[in-house]
Amino acid sequence: MKTNIQTEQEYKRDLRPIDVLGLAVGAIIGWGCFVLPGTSFLPEAGPLGAALGLFLGAVIIMLISLSYSYLIGKYPVSGGEYIFVKEAFGKRAAYVCGWFIILAYWSLIPMNATALAMIGRYIFPGVVQVGYLYDVAGFQVYLGEIVLAYLFIIGIAVLNIRGIKSAGWLQTVVSLTLVGAIFFATIGVLLTGADVSNLQPGFAEGKGSVACIFSVVAYAPYCFIGFDCIPQASEEYGFSHKKSRFIMLGAIMLAALLYISVCTITAAVEPWQALLDKNPDWATGQVIEEALGKPGILFIALAMFCAVVSGINAFMISTSRLMHAMAREQVLPEGFSRLDEKRKTPVNAIIFIAGISLIAPWFGRQVLSWIVDMTAVGGGMAFCFTTIAAARLAYKEKNYKQCAVGVLGFLAASIFLVLTVVPGMPGFLCRESMILLVVWIFLGILFYQVTQRR
Repeated sequence: MKTNIQTEQEYKRDLRPIDVLGLAVGAIIGWGCFVLPGTSFLPEAGPLGAALGLFLGAVIIMLISLSYSYLIGKYPVSGGEYIFVKEAFGKRAAYVCGWFIILAYWSLIPMNATALAMIGRYIFPGVVQVGYLYDVAGFQVYLGEIVLAYLFIIGIAVLNIRGIKSAGWLQTVVSLTLVGAIFFATIGVLLTGADVSNLQPGFAEGKGSVACIFSVVAYAPYCFIGFDCIPQASEEYGFSHKKSRFIMLGAIMLAALLYISVCTITAAVEPWQALLDKNPDWATGQVIEEALGKPGILFIALAMFCAVVSGINAFMISTSRLMHAMAREQVLPEGFSRLDEKRKTPVNAIIFIAGISLIAPWFGRQVLSWIVDMTAVGGGMAFCFTTIAAARLAYKEKNYKQCAVGVLGFLAASIFLVLTVVPGMPGFLCRESMILLVVWIFLGILFYQVTQRR
């Protein structure tokens, strides 16, 4: 099928397969992997319910990813979902999809940056928690924590401006360290402090097993968003795009294993219900310290540090490439389409993303969490648009097998949206997140009208 996409080489092809795998894994595994077991997964589903929910969520995401890998092969340019939807449904539908993804990607940059301060609160209390400023929605904001977030946002932005080779190298090192740290912490807990009997009962009390499982499945767009960073950088692959399918599936499987591992060890050291009854500030950290002492805490702290740094880097890469592609298609300001002449990086987009990311920490993590909760909607929208786009394009090519895969992926992605936007569903957004979502939609409509008039 012929396309009017710009296919001339603009970016440098410096990304290796290991870099792209690190990009996806580092984007998927974030702060939530270490906090959600104690705050959400175990209370809402129990150990077995959480494991099954995470596994089922990963399977659904893998089904959706097959449409992504098909479209990467057809359109190996930066922009990912925006380009895919534009080719299938036109520029207006692509803009809607891209607008939601920008929110989903960008919000995770300051959220990860402020998570560095949370690591300090848990591991080294009082070290960066200095210079108290004010409270926002019950969260105390400290100048020291804002400075820490600034250092990493600016540092990673500078690294991204220098070139994708530097950013890819950082992503690979940090992601491999992340996986290794979780692996050693898991093995250590299982060998020294775990007891299978502590995992009973398998499901949360007062709820059916199916309800428990789907309460965790509802988190899948949030937990696994990041595999879709792979097509955003597809114009910078230094290898065949055919490998993207295996990299994508491998990243999702590995991430699911890491989520399940952390959740399981959180419940295995002492009876998990008794643990939650203590209302610990950080359940995972508490049980690791019980089993392995301070060395175990340092291992998991290293994993958390790597998770948030890789998240900042991955989403800065992906957001800047998406904004560059949308500007190249004239639905965002033209300045974002500029690449640095020497380094071939979207410098204006990176500077803009870093700039607005520096504003966010002043609002505190509670406000940021309301924004990040919307990523489930943004991810669900992107998944729906991409899978149905793949189905339509495959149908035009008479590739009925891929068309069926796309339709199934669309139905699966629709479940995620239902779980987050329908009242009474397990993942229904809180009031503050719904208000912010409406505001974001309004801004998108307004911005589209202004750019199209120009």
